[in-house]
Amino acid sequence: MKAVFFCDVPETYAGTRSRVLAFVSLLAEEGHCCALCMPFDGKMKARFWDDRSPLSKALYVALVFLLRCWQLHHVAGADLVFVRGRIFPYGPPIFERLVWLLNRRLIVDLDDAIWHPAAYVSSPFMRMVDHGWARKVCRFAAHVIAGNRYIEEYTRQFNARVTIIPTCADMSTHTAKAYVPKAPDAPVILGWTGLWTNLGYMEVIEDVLRRLAKRHSIALSVASNKDYRPDGVPVANHRWELAHEIDYLKEPDIGLMPLTDSERAKGKCAYKALEYMAVGTPCVISPVGMNREIIEDGVNGFLAATPQEWEEKLERLILDAALRERLGQAARETVAERYAHDVHFPQWKQVLEQVAGSRAGVGRAHE
Repeated sequence: MKAVFFCDVPETYAGTRSRVLAFVSLLAEEGHCCALCMPFDGKMKARFWDDRSPLSKALYVALVFLLRCWQLHHVAGADLVFVRGRIFPYGPPIFERLVWLLNRRLIVDLDDAIWHPAAYVSSPFMRMVDHGWARKVCRFAAHVIAGNRYIEEYTRQFNARVTIIPTCADMSTHTAKAYVPKAPDAPVILGWTGLWTNLGYMEVIEDVLRRLAKRHSIALSVASNKDYRPDGVPVANHRWELAHEIDYLKEPDIGLMPLTDSERAKGKCAYKALEYMAVGTPCVISPVGMNREIIEDGVNGFLAATPQEWEEKLERLILDAALRERLGQAARETVAERYAHDVHFPQWKQVLEQVAGSRAGVGRAHE
């Protein structure tokens, strides 16, 4: 089987690594031919985009456009084309329609509610984002892979062929942490990791963290591409690097994933929490969207819907190292049993094989 995979972001982004590269590696091990079409690598994006001028960003967008034009030569003759997110970040789905014209066996993978505007992003480039992209492309795709039930319910309005495959953790790299007794004067570390555009969700618990910091020796560890400095809370900011991804997950005693109960947040695939859980770091998370499915409250972590619940459950974990270890071990078992790549690879491959063996005339690109 020859398969072509388009990723919307470089390998430094979790969605690309977890929803495409890890599965493609397993597929290639079986002898299948896999062509990866990336929008340059993470270093290139950082050089031209991150904290750069509008001119530098415009140049990067132009280079991505030209690269995508060249990558289309992989499409004709392939047994299937897998598109994870937008091929080109701005404007209508022109490239996806070109792919469909060249090869009707198109699979679309979605792990975010991109039909809603991003919550904490402010940029003139955002005016060029087509929030109808998912609706348009799902109408003519041969199959849709949805990261959770919320995305599945939305995409099924436009395509009956939808399969839920969660964002998985690589258990070979997410190895178990060691629970080392802390020195009496050592602070309990609370951790958050992710893109700076999602740091706005930390507003949900900032007052809680300030109150806890007055009563207990705690510190916040943040791994992102920008610093986070809330008043009244000791913070260690780490500039996120792929080489240290697992370190950022194991260092904290408690992982955090606060969310607002918004439509965009409901589409998240709980990956931040799953990564902490995979290494054995217990989490406190908001019961929004898929978050409700991965945590059994008090068994493999805690759910916290209100500031009072956040404060109470964080305090329990801050004070009880044995509880942290028990919940952390249960959390890792949950991920290994339900959210690991080897668990979902057979179904993922089955979708690809079904599309590869289907008739070429599926979908309607004119809708």
